[in-house]
Amino acid sequence: DGETRKIKHLRVFFVTAAWSIFAYIWLYMILAVFSPGVVQVWEGLLTLFFFPVCVILAWIADRRLLFYKYMHKKYRTDKHRGIIIETEGDHPKGIEMDGKMMNSHFLDGNLVPTEGKEVDESRKEMIRILKDLKQKHPEKDLDQLVEMANYYALSHQQKSRAFYRIQATRMMTGAGNILKKHAAEQAKRSTSLHEVRPEEPEEFISKIYFDPCSYQCLENCGAVLLTVVRKGGDMSKIIYVDYKTEDGSANAGADYEFTEGTVVLKSGETQKEFCIGIIDDDIFEEDEHFFVRLSNLRVVEADEPPELNNLPYPKAILASPSVATVTILDDDHAGIFTFECDVIHVSESIGVMEVKVLRTS
Repeated sequence: DGETRKIKHLRVFFVTAAWSIFAYIWLYMILAVFSPGVVQVWEGLLTLFFFPVCVILAWIADRRLLFYKYMHKKYRTDKHRGIIIETEGDHPKGIEMDGKMMNSHFLDGNLVPTEGKEVDESRKEMIRILKDLKQKHPEKDLDQLVEMANYYALSHQQKSRAFYRIQATRMMTGAGNILKKHAAEQAKRSTSLHEVRPEEPEEFISKIYFDPCSYQCLENCGAVLLTVVRKGGDMSKIIYVDYKTEDGSANAGADYEFTEGTVVLKSGETQKEFCIGIIDDDIFEEDEHFFVRLSNLRVVEADEPPELNNLPYPKAILASPSVATVTILDDDHAGIFTFECDVIHVSESIGVMEVKVLRTS
């Protein structure tokens, strides 16, 4: 597949590999060499003793005790994250105790950059983080997403012992948590951006919407009138807004007439009505409804062709509710059922009594 794997910590690999091989060898010895086909008590006890030995060696490898302190370290800088990464290996060449470099080269004030593969991995990881943040926060711009990605990488990357020492020192001196401080600064910066963002002057914007947004009519009414209202803004403007019917439980062509068109609010007009035809039938049905939606708002000056809203703020907007609901009340009911008389007097010995029920429409 072209897939490659690499060993990140050799000490973990050696401990795991050594004990895995030893487990199979020991199992073969006790079952085939020492006592073939039989597991003796001393073999079981010795096997049990190997468990704490394995745990202790794993702990030594994790804490880097014993021979690990005699191993020399080498250091490299991560050019993208700006941190020093400690690795195990040969004695570092050209590093002095005062932090100056000898027999090495600088590149733009930094140490020699990491290998190409590691740079590509860091870049791919940052791209993945940005994609995830973009899906979770689609309303944020690229700069905010980059800041969030940097904070995410800082909080999730592997940190050195020096980082935790600095953290502990800051906590004891009351300086606070570095990561929490970074998050607070981000929140403060985001809040300040929202505060300095100028609000749209609502008094200069015309709002277009349905009033009311819910209508009821009988099936035999013929047509229903809907009202579009303009509120606020410059009343001298001419406003065009399109409307279109949409099916709900009622279907166009069977329960109502499909309708689409344009409402024109002329200069000085605050509302406009338009009608939608209702189809009457003789079939009993439940009450049904459909929708009418406003869209494609245009604002024009007098004696000018329609144009889109202009900056710095729109001259008119579609406000809520921009969708009206029309409910058709069915009049083809089965009738009204009543008794013929409110009170009926009969003899106790009649046996069977007949009562008349009347149906009226």
